[in-house]
Amino acid sequence: MGDYSPEQRAMLLSAGRILFPTPRFVRILHAAGKKTFPSAFAYSVQKSRLIQEVLFQFLECPHPLTRIYYGRQKNSIVENFSFPFRAMGPGMQHYPRLVSDGDDLRQVSEMYNPLIIQESLDYDERLRLVFVNCECAGVMGTIPGFFNREIVLYLEKLLASVQINDIAAEIGITRRGWRLIELARPPVSWSTPDGLTGRFGHISRLIESGRF
Repeated sequence: MGDYSPEQRAMLLSAGRILFPTPRFVRILHAAGKKTFPSAFAYSVQKSRLIQEVLFQFLECPHPLTRIYYGRQKNSIVENFSFPFRAMGPGMQHYPRLVSDGDDLRQVSEMYNPLIIQESLDYDERLRLVFVNCECAGVMGTIPGFFNREIVLYLEKLLASVQINDIAAEIGITRRGWRLIELARPPVSWSTPDGLTGRFGHISRLIESGRF
């Protein structure tokens, strides 16, 4: 913050909301009581599957059966889950790993701590909902017949309750209903019936209309 001039720091302090702070400064601004977009918690959730899983369980939202194992607790995984299942760990790149047998499990157990284990479900459809300022701005994927406005309203209320104001939510549709699979960084653009919508253009229109 010392790199900013006194005038620039005064502008930051007087701003009603600060747009697109860097991950380095967002926590400082949050601690100072400043509203930001994205919020500090949105940054944290985007980067950590561990935080996501704890949040999903705490809020009791529709979600695949998931447990978090530390150290020796990993020895009891096979007592709680049947092969195959999904495994996630700190720093794991791209998608969760599908664990199909004991050899796979030993390998991931040695590589990651804690280890997040999640049941593997057969989804009829998977789609990603884009949320800007806690409002659904678009849907990526084929919209199934089961999908309805109630799912959107539930997620909008959930995200607003924990101040996650910039996120993409991936959901899966099963025969038993929908499940929230993960939260991720929002895309730069997405398709709509009116054509391609850019994230920054959408945010600009919200600001100009007074809805931001």
